[in-house]
Amino acid sequence: MPTLRIFVYFVVFMMVAPVLVSLPVALNSVGIIRFPPAGLSLQWFIAVLQDDVLLASIGRSFTLAVFAALAAVAISLPCAFAVERGYLPGRTALEMLISSPRMIPQIVLVLGLLIYFEWMGLAETFTGLVIAHLVISIPFAFRTVLVSVTSLDRRLEWSSAILGASPASTFLYVVLPQIKTGMIAAFIFTFVLSFNNVTMALFLSNIGERTLPVEMFQRMYVGGMTPAIPAISFLLAIAGSVLFIILDRTIGVFKYLAGSD
Repeated sequence: MPTLRIFVYFVVFMMVAPVLVSLPVALNSVGIIRFPPAGLSLQWFIAVLQDDVLLASIGRSFTLAVFAALAAVAISLPCAFAVERGYLPGRTALEMLISSPRMIPQIVLVLGLLIYFEWMGLAETFTGLVIAHLVISIPFAFRTVLVSVTSLDRRLEWSSAILGASPASTFLYVVLPQIKTGMIAAFIFTFVLSFNNVTMALFLSNIGERTLPVEMFQRMYVGGMTPAIPAISFLLAIAGSVLFIILDRTIGVFKYLAGSD
C-alpha cells in the first residue's frame, strides 16, 4: 500500500532527523549552536576526542550500563520462573510489585533512594548508582523475560527429563535456547535505558564521577550549549549504529528483537 509505505518512511525520517541535523550543527566553525552552520570545521569533533573528562564519563556510563543490564537480566530470570511456575500465593501482586517502579516517577524514586543510600553509606558511590539503575531496569527486563518463560514448550523439558538429563543440562540445552531471544532483548533494552538515564545519575553520582548524560547536562547548564554537544551526540549515534550492525552480523540481534528464533 503506497500510503502506508509513505507513512512508515515519514515516521523513520522523523526518528532519524535529530541525529542527521546534529552533524551540520557540530561542523560549525563558530562556538555557538547555529543552523545552517556558519562554516565547516572538525574542531568540535577533535575537541571531544581530546577531552579526557568527557571520555572518562563515556567509559563510566558504558561500564554502569553493562553492570546494570547484566544484573537486571540475571535477577529477572529466576523472578520470571518463580512468577510463572512457582504457584506462589499472591502471584499477581508479586508480579505487580516487581513491575511497579516503572509506574512511579523517577524523581520520586531517586529522592527515596538518596535518603536510603545516605543512611546505608552508599550515596555518591558506584555501587549505589548500579543499585539505583537496577530499580528502574529490572521491571523492563522482568516483563521481557517473563514473556519468553511463559511461551516455553514444557513438553521438551519433560522429554529431556525422561531421557535422563539432569535439571542443569535441561536448563542449559533445552530451556536456555528457547528464552535467549527474551534475554538478549532484555539486555539491550536495559542497557540503553541505563546508559541514557539522567535522573538517577544526576542525584546519586559524585561530582568527579559523572556519567555522560549528566556531564553533558552540566556543561549545557554551566558553560552553555556549544557544538561539542551535538558532536558527541552524533559520534554516539554512529557508534551505536555500527555496534548494532556488528552484533546483528555476528549473533543476529535484529532477529532476536523481531521475535524470531
